[in-house]
Amino acid sequence: MKSQIQKINARQCIEGCVLFGVLFFGSQNLLFAQAAEPTVTNPTNQSGDKSNAGQSANKNDSEEGYVSALKEGGLSPDYNRTMFIDPELAKNFNNRKKAWVNDWIRVGAYIRPRWEDRYNLNFDKSNRADISRVMQTSQLFLIIDPSPYFSMKINIQDARVWGGGSTPASVGDVRADVFANTGTTVVPGQSQNIPSQTTIREAWFMVKKLPLGAKLQVGRMAMAYGDQRMIGSANWTINGLSYDGARLMFDQDHFNIHFLGSQIVGNQSGPNGVLSANAPITAKDPTTGKTVTLSPGQPNKYLVGTYNTIKPNDWFLVDLYALGMLTSKTPAFAGSTYSTPAVAATPDSDLTQNKWSKQQDNLITTGFRITNRTAKNNLPKDGPWGGWDWALEAAFQSGTTGAKVNKQLMGQDITQAVTVNGTTYNVSTIGTQNQKYAGKQITLQTGYTFFEKLRLGTQFMLASGDANRQDGSNGTFQTLTMPRFGVFPYWNNVAGLSENVGMKNLRSLTFNIEYKTEKFGTFYASYFINSKDKVQDAWYAINGSANTGFSTELNGVGQTTAVIGKQGRGIYNEIDIAWSYMINEYCSLWLGAGFLTAGNAVKNQRNALYTYNVQTGAISALNTNVVNGTQGAASQARMFYMQFNALF
Repeated sequence: MKSQIQKINARQCIEGCVLFGVLFFGSQNLLFAQAAEPTVTNPTNQSGDKSNAGQSANKNDSEEGYVSALKEGGLSPDYNRTMFIDPELAKNFNNRKKAWVNDWIRVGAYIRPRWEDRYNLNFDKSNRADISRVMQTSQLFLIIDPSPYFSMKINIQDARVWGGGSTPASVGDVRADVFANTGTTVVPGQSQNIPSQTTIREAWFMVKKLPLGAKLQVGRMAMAYGDQRMIGSANWTINGLSYDGARLMFDQDHFNIHFLGSQIVGNQSGPNGVLSANAPITAKDPTTGKTVTLSPGQPNKYLVGTYNTIKPNDWFLVDLYALGMLTSKTPAFAGSTYSTPAVAATPDSDLTQNKWSKQQDNLITTGFRITNRTAKNNLPKDGPWGGWDWALEAAFQSGTTGAKVNKQLMGQDITQAVTVNGTTYNVSTIGTQNQKYAGKQITLQTGYTFFEKLRLGTQFMLASGDANRQDGSNGTFQTLTMPRFGVFPYWNNVAGLSENVGMKNLRSLTFNIEYKTEKFGTFYASYFINSKDKVQDAWYAINGSANTGFSTELNGVGQTTAVIGKQGRGIYNEIDIAWSYMINEYCSLWLGAGFLTAGNAVKNQRNALYTYNVQTGAISALNTNVVNGTQGAASQARMFYMQFNALF
């Protein structure tokens, strides 16, 4: 049976992987929230010596008497990407000599208990969901750097809700959920899907000193680039993200070039208990002798591409990237059932609209980022900009969604009724077309730090929406593997501590303040105004799925009813306050709170007295539950958290 990989369109693979690779240069810029050490634009260790991920430039050219450069100069970002800690704690961790067993083996541990209380984040008077829980992430890892030519890391992680037994965290925290509905795993013979909580977060090796100064990293790894709007480790979640694949890296002082390839979701089954709930189910038709698909399952999904940076000096750097999220489609048949003999189903037809037809879903994201934060994603000390930091990022999407849609004449579908095996379809008389991605996002972020203590900042972010996703293009920006990012000291997270909205169909304006004291920790405050880009599109959750019916919308995707009243744009506004404090060189404490107020898009939907059927034009009866106050919008929501970080 041919591999699903072979089904992926070659032209689009090349577009996603190689578009910028031979033209531009790149680096991995790692911020506090995702790995402790922010960026690799200048590949030097903390002592100032040049380092190629553990490679020493002088006495360690041979294996005899080798002393790891990581021990001498501190851990570099390649070895430290899976923890959610503050910069001061990260500095102590990276340079701790006591954790080295000898000259080339380092052990480490990280424990993060986190209490959260989340109340009424759907703004629903009839169901003010109150979630109060303590979650914990624990890691035990081993770094082995025995040679200037080779190193490796193994990281065992357990993530759980206190008192929950084997109950996992919410769906937004599951590592596999890169996009909404990418698939689940299942224990053989068990009816309920329960992801494993004790996992291998990292297990990779790195071959160093390859020709042209290259490094090759292979295995399960955590990756983070730029401000992590596209690719990050998602350490703010209980599980975080890991990537199974390989990276080829060319890291130099003034440029970096990275090629990456990863399998995000696997659609396969095999012996010895290696089973997947994503795999398709097939059977042989006894009449025709052909193999038919009874269930399409979830397709293979791959992340491929290149992320590159040019840093000519301390004034600024430029990131350029081209990333492909490639999904191999499997045949989808309607009406097939288990039986003896198996009942064959009607195969796909271009006459019918079928999202799961034999096309590929290939999302190509190309973009750039320009910033003056050239010192590991911080302003360089005594740099030319003083206390002013700024960043601009823009990304544009292309490719095909895998869905076929009717061609339109002057903006309208021209259809006729066609019956296939007893089922009637409204089919376009002028044909169908592949739907294309057309999303975009742009982020402007800036701030000024006074006396190295007080920073005042602002950010504007636009992630496009789509007024009608049944036409030939899907203009809603699609997040890749980082639906949300939150980093210090620049506080450029997308929508606040509540983590209540995703970077899709969103306009977000932020104002923030940070004040650092010598004895009493660091204080933060921010204000977010979150609105829709297109009023007809949905409000999207943090995991990327649409909160259909939670706000006013009419986007044409499976929607049958709409409220009678004004379409709203505002989702919610949020005020956040937070505090972080170093208890000692091993531990820190965070406290935070967010207060949310619903916007008119949410309140108009919740308080609607009448709705109408889009297809029939019928108007519903008066909603007496809204009139008597048992249903409707509850405009106020909140969240609180307390988090400890302990590591060595």
